[in-house]
Amino acid sequence: MSQNRPDLGTPASYTFPRPERITVDGGTVVAIDVPGQYLASVRLVHPYGGAVEPLDAMGVGALTSEVLEDGPDGNSSLAPALERHGAEWVSRINWDGFITGVDVPVGRLDEAVRLFADAVRRPALNPDDIVRRREQLLERFWLEAATASTLAMRSLGGQLFTGRYATPLAGGPVKLADITPETVAAYHADTLASVAGTLVVVGDLSGVDLVELGKTVFGDTAPAPARVITEPAPPPGELPRVLIVDRPGSVQSALVIAHRAPSRSQVDLPRAEGVGEVLGGMFTSRLNLELRERLGYTYGAGSRFDLRRDSGVFFMSAQVEADTTAHSITSSLEQVAKLREGGVTEEELTAVRDANTVGLPVTYSTARSMAGALVDMVVHDLPDDHVDSVRAGYERLTKKDLDSAAVEYLHPEEAVVIVVGDAERLRSPLTGIGVGPVEVRTPDELWV
Repeated sequence: MSQNRPDLGTPASYTFPRPERITVDGGTVVAIDVPGQYLASVRLVHPYGGAVEPLDAMGVGALTSEVLEDGPDGNSSLAPALERHGAEWVSRINWDGFITGVDVPVGRLDEAVRLFADAVRRPALNPDDIVRRREQLLERFWLEAATASTLAMRSLGGQLFTGRYATPLAGGPVKLADITPETVAAYHADTLASVAGTLVVVGDLSGVDLVELGKTVFGDTAPAPARVITEPAPPPGELPRVLIVDRPGSVQSALVIAHRAPSRSQVDLPRAEGVGEVLGGMFTSRLNLELRERLGYTYGAGSRFDLRRDSGVFFMSAQVEADTTAHSITSSLEQVAKLREGGVTEEELTAVRDANTVGLPVTYSTARSMAGALVDMVVHDLPDDHVDSVRAGYERLTKKDLDSAAVEYLHPEEAVVIVVGDAERLRSPLTGIGVGPVEVRTPDELWV
């Protein structure tokens, strides 16, 4: 017997826990006590993202992040040592921070953190390990770049920036190949070994001495220096324009339409990300409904902002059949124009609100997800109530807010269109759409 679907109840309210902050020697411990959460997440944040790497050592941070896993004894010794305590190693670098850490049962927290501190501050840095890791990164770079969508995204920096952002985070194949063991050792000594950073700890912290934990990690290191924020130089070349990255014989095209955006601190996050979701951040977004549902050109199309401390990028992306590439580009730009001119609908406004408020209790249900939020706050100098402020911003969003955001944050006239595909097949139709001048390069010519 059929039954009526039950009515939805009122969404549960959510408040992100306020962290405790403790100054310990040269560093700061930022902690959230979550009773009953017996898997703790520990993260150490250093202000040494890829954006501040010297131009003659681009990729040294990514390589160092890999090398740390070789541990104080070298030769991939760290993972087995941590596994004896049920702990899992974490190490990653982004444009604005260098993040290391462990996830560990709270009952083994002290032992795992001691191992973790040794791995970060006193790794072996054996030359053979560094060379092996460098070669693995180089091989991985080209393996990943064999995927057209990855190659398109990695081509983006050189079209929107000069300087460090023009080269991929891992340094690109040419720059990464030049990094020596001596370069890695010097970088580590000047950053991770000698600078305290900020220690994030989340879990059931009853009985945990956070001061002692901080002393274990910070030791006699110095406070982190303030980072100077400098806006990157204007994009190189004429805008808008089209770059074809040639893959002869390709029957599909990966396309990215992108332009520069303000920095993280310069945007109203709910308005900016909200309008990005209307355009391409949800299944019901305009790009997806047009390119996938109506035209049948792709399995999915999307858009989002990549916001950094000193700049940002907005991009739309899709993979389409080669013969539909030109129309996919013009259709995407038409969707941007319609959004800027006509604004959002009430249904789209409601979808954005719900997507960013209703699921928060699930989003932040684990120590790892809460630690991730704290890391974001540390990296971008955000207040402790950041999650709640953003949630409140989404709750009070109006149609007018999103309409004005479309005009303020979406600038197709400043865009670069990158297409990875068969240049012989694509050059004429892409010239014909009149977006801008068309240039063709091979993958090997992107990061010379």
